[in-house]
This record gives sequence, C-alpha cells and structure tokens, in this order.
Amino acid sequence: QKYVGQFYVDQRHGKGICYWPDGSKFTGALYLGHLEGYGTLEWKDGRKFQGLYKTDERFGPGIESYPDGCQDVGLWLRNHLIKLCTEVPGYFSLLDYPAHYRYIDDSSQKKYISVEEDPFLRDYKHLPFDDKDIFPEGVFAYSRNTDHLTLTRSFLEECDAWYFQNTPKLPEEDPWPVANVTPLLVRMQMHVYKHRRCQGEFTSDVNLILSGSRSTYGPPGPRELASEQLIQKAARGDYDGVYAVLRNGLAHPDIADKHGYTALAAAAVHSHNDVVNLLLDSGADVNKCSDEGLSALSMCFILFYPEESFKGNIAERRFHSYKVQFSWKVLIRYSGIFHVSSRRQKRWETIQLLLRRGADPNAPWVPPHLLFFAVKAADAEAVKLLLERGARADVRLPPKLGGLTPLHIAASVPGEEGVRITRYLLHSAPDLNARAEDGNEIYGPDKVSSLTGGVTLQLKNEAGPPQGYSSSYSGPVPEEGGRSALHIACERQDNSEVRHARDVIRLLLMHQANPNTLWNGHSPLSLAIASGNDLAVVELLKHGADPNLPLSGTVRSALCAAVSTAYEQQRTTAQRIALVDKLLEAGADILAPVTLREGQRKAVGTAVDYAYYKYNQDRRIAHTPYHILSASEQELFQTRQSLLEHITAKLRERVILKEKEWDQEELRRSKKCYNVLSFYNYLCSRLPFFKYCYQCGRSVSVQLSPCTRCHQVFTCSETCRKKSWNERHRQEC
Repeated sequence: QKYVGQFYVDQRHGKGICYWPDGSKFTGALYLGHLEGYGTLEWKDGRKFQGLYKTDERFGPGIESYPDGCQDVGLWLRNHLIKLCTEVPGYFSLLDYPAHYRYIDDSSQKKYISVEEDPFLRDYKHLPFDDKDIFPEGVFAYSRNTDHLTLTRSFLEECDAWYFQNTPKLPEEDPWPVANVTPLLVRMQMHVYKHRRCQGEFTSDVNLILSGSRSTYGPPGPRELASEQLIQKAARGDYDGVYAVLRNGLAHPDIADKHGYTALAAAAVHSHNDVVNLLLDSGADVNKCSDEGLSALSMCFILFYPEESFKGNIAERRFHSYKVQFSWKVLIRYSGIFHVSSRRQKRWETIQLLLRRGADPNAPWVPPHLLFFAVKAADAEAVKLLLERGARADVRLPPKLGGLTPLHIAASVPGEEGVRITRYLLHSAPDLNARAEDGNEIYGPDKVSSLTGGVTLQLKNEAGPPQGYSSSYSGPVPEEGGRSALHIACERQDNSEVRHARDVIRLLLMHQANPNTLWNGHSPLSLAIASGNDLAVVELLKHGADPNLPLSGTVRSALCAAVSTAYEQQRTTAQRIALVDKLLEAGADILAPVTLREGQRKAVGTAVDYAYYKYNQDRRIAHTPYHILSASEQELFQTRQSLLEHITAKLRERVILKEKEWDQEELRRSKKCYNVLSFYNYLCSRLPFFKYCYQCGRSVSVQLSPCTRCHQVFTCSETCRKKSWNERHRQEC
C-alpha cells in the first residue's frame, strides 16, 4: 500500500491518495488513518465509487459507476444501498389518510441536524467523551494506536480543526431538518452535515441525491435494480423472489425507496407474514421509519383502525367537525382489507408478529402514538398488548388537538371496554392528574345558559351571612387548568351506562386522582352533578371530593350546580331534591358565601340566592302569569318552585340551628335594636346576625322588612309576609 498526502500526529489525516497492490486507488479525505469524508475509489476493472466515507466504509450519499454506463445512486451503508433516489409504485403515504394526517404537529415534530449535538442524544452518552472521565490521573494523551480507544472531545476538536482548515467557509444557512428519524439515518445525516463544506470536491451535487432526484444520472445499475425488485416482490408476497434477491447479496434487507418505504413495510401492509419473517431473519430493522416518521407497525395500525372504527368520545368533542375522506387510490389498493373480515384478522396477526419480533410501539413519530389508535377504537385487547410491549402511557396528542393523553380518551370511552382500558392504563402508572390543553374551553351547557337573557338584578353590594354562620373554606387553593381524566369521566352523559362511568371514576379515585381540581370553574363533582350521574356523585364524595370547594365559573359551588336550572333536565324533581340532601349530608354548607355578579356590580349571598338568580334567568317561566303558561311550562314552573321551597326550608333550618348556639336574649336585643331609629343604633351592642327573607330565603336584591310585632324575622314582600305568617310565624311570634 502506498499513500501520498497529509499527516497529523503521525496519522494519515487530511487530503491524500491511497494506492493498493491490486491496482485500486482512493483519492479524497482521510481521518486519523481511515477513509472518512468525500472521496473517489477506482478499481482496475473500470468501476468507480464517488461518495461519502466513514471509518473506511461507505456511509452516506454516493454513486457507483460501471464501465457500461450504468450507475447505482443513493444512500450507502458499507457496500449496499439503503435508500434509493427512485419511487416504488404503491408506496404507503400518510397523505392518503387525511383524517390521520391532521395529527401531525409540524412545530413539535421537527428536529434539526447539528454537528455539535445529536438531536437524539441522552446525557449519559456524553460521559465517554469527557477528558476527565477518560484519562487516569496524570495521563494527558493516548498512545499512538488509538483504534481501540474512545477519542476524547478535546482531541477530536483538534483533529477537526486540522481536517477542515482549508475548506471554504459557508454563508449563514438555516439548520437542516432531520429527514428521517431512524437512528442510523440520523447519524448518517449528521455525518453529511459535518462534511457539507467539502461537498464541492464531490463531482456530483449531493443535494440531488439527498432530495431523491435521479434524472441526471445514468441507467440503474445492478444494485439499484435488485433493490427495487426486493421492495416490489415483498409487496406481492413473492417469498421465493425475495429470498433469491437477498441471497445474491445485491440488495440490503433494509432497502427503502426515496420516501423511506422499505421492503419490510411493503410486506407488512399487505400482510405477507412469511416475507416479514424472512426479512427480519435477514437483518431488516423492524423499527425503521419512513421519511414521514411511519414504521411498518404504525402503517399496519393505520390500516387496521380506519377512522370510522373510532368510537365517539367527549374528550375529543371539539375535533370532530371534519368529514372522513379516503382517496380512491387507497380504497382500490386496500379494498380487501376494508371489506373482508379475514383480511382484518390477517392484519391483526401481522401486528402481533411485528410486536413479537421487537417492533417498538414508541418508535414512530407520526401520526399519534399507536396507543391512541387502540384506545379510540375501544380495543382493550390491543391496548393490553401494546402496554405489555412497552408502549408509553404518558404521550400526548399535539396541542392543536387538545394535548390529550390516552387516559383522557379512555375515561370517555363508553361501555365495559372503557373500564377495561382505563384499568390497563392505570397499571402503567401514568400521571392521573395530567391536564389537557383545553383550559379555555367552556362546558357545553354553560354556553347555552349564558345566552339566555333574564331579569336584571338590583345588586346592592350585600355582604352575605356574617362570618359566624358558616365555616370559611380552609382547604388548598383549587388548581385551575385543562381537563383531567377525572373531569372527562365525570362529564359523561351516557345515562344508559352510568354504571360504567361510575366504575371508571372509582378506578381513577382509587389510584389517587385528585377530585378537587378545576377546569373552567368546574370541579369533577360539579360536572358529575351537571351530567346527571348520581352514582359518580356518591363515589366522589366517598373519596374526598369537597362539596364546599369554591368554584370559579358560572357555578359557585357544588350546591349551586345542584340547584341551577342549566342542568335540571338531567333529573326529576325528586332526584334534584335528593341530590341537595345528599350534598348537605356530605357537609355542603348552605350558608357558604356565594358571590353574584352583574356587570360591575356584585353582592354576596347564599346558594338560595343563586337558585333564585338562575330561576329568574328564564323570564317566561318566572314572570308570566301561571294561567297563561302551557301545560309543560306549568309543570316546569311547579318543579322549580318545589326545589326552591325545599332549599329555602333547608336554609331556614340551618340558620335557626346556628342561632340556637348563641345567647338568645342578646340575639333578640340585637335584632330589635337593628330596627329602631338609627339615632339610637350606636347605643346598642349588636350581635351580627343574618338578614334574609324568612319565607323565600333570599338575602340579595330584596328589600327586607322586620315583623312589626317581634322584630325577629324579615320578609321581602307582602306576599312572603302573609305566607310566612300563615304557615309558621303565627305560632312563633
């Protein structure tokens, strides 16, 4: 062997020419004694390879030319092409599936090539390159033979500086996006990027090869032809043909066309399991991805779960306004798969085979993580299989689709399948309190209620019940954010299957999901009340949901949600009354302050004031003479009146019970003193007491007058005064 060229630290390093005894010659770059960088290798028989090398092997774009004018063009790994510059007919593309393509989030998916940093590098991989981790104390350099040693970062920087010292400086350019996320191809792209300043020494335009353009080159050579045949025969299921191509050694089992569509993917999408096994046995990478980020496994999932197989779920309710479309090309190509159940079974067997042979469910980058397919299709068996094979449960949909996790969607899947899927996901220990990115979304029934205009209240900045009547909330400040899985489960309105929703909620709570977080002002408890799921209410109260948790939305507390007219259609009158009693038994404070707002004005009242506020929003029912209302409206009027009377009675009982704890004589004097002329008020040492209508329970937006005989109770109108006198106060006064 003969070498003519540059040296560095006693190593062939830089530009040079190598001659071998067999007549072959290499002209190009070397790095510490190895062929590395762009160069040309010529053989005595007239063959010639021009391309990129790394440690004496082809690694990147290159062209092998033959004496007859044929050329093999593409990306090379050692002596084989692994990516062509041509397109194989019938290749799989996500563009044929617009319903899935919408899951791609360009901003979050893009990675960029850098010489300094591997976009997929983990911190621990830096350790072998730090000088302090390599050299023993007192040792400052390697021995001359470095082939068996890890080269430190400082030494490599010196070698690079010498290697690139005469290469031209490049103008500022945008970073190169990662064209293919397969780890081997990422390393290859980094190697190409590192040597981009040396591309001028290459006789061909490297960018043409990288972009998959072949029109300027000669006819395909034997390796290109064999590679194309391998992909096509794999797609047809020609086992013998695939075996013959692999055996002659001209095609790599991982060969892909210009789109990254591999022979393995071609066999898998057509369910040729024998060919899949043959390719994997021959060394094909089961996790190799196409340029779109699809592995063979993810392509099979897209075909196994067409969009119409997904069950409707409230977790994604904002994102179902599209129409499902399939291109005719796809329908024709895979018509057997869509219409014959045996083909679907065959595809499931292919999925199982790929997973059994090491397919990583976390490898593909697009469309959504494979776990979402199985969860959205309510396929509990597939969810279990994916989790057993290491599928991550902490993945999310793109922000534009709400940032949902698999658990969010599982919590909304109806039926027993939803319960099973939730159980499987919980076994993988996900973040139960993970929030979706929908914190600004308004709960559906609240949108409707906000559109109905009612009677304007005359708020007078009332202060509400004195502090002694209710215990102030002392719990932690509720955390606002997007929906948790528990919020979604409590929001379900599949009333025919409330048992299944209850079971999902129970599972989440048993695994310590937080029942006291807020989404757009709603807690899980208020959502369960609004959706009409009383079984869920019981579970939440049993597992620590606080009925006095202050809410920040249109409802102010769980009790306010129970008396709101916005959610009354979910229950009968008896059920609504029973719900109020259930909340009171669980510790809900009917005298807890409730803030009412109208424009810039506000006042503090109770849940009874809130109930009347919502009642008056329906002007037709609240302010139309009873005999003018229709039969259904009269029934609704009576239903609302029954609930108002019941909650008022509960308020009255609570106030009387509370006031019995105090000195009755002092309380009597305070109430009487409050009603004498204000000139004498300063002479009275009054006990703070709660002024409310003794009949209807209201304390806000009403003018209260004391009983003229005892001065111990107040009423807001002549109607309430007479009714209160006839029903109870005659005996008390």
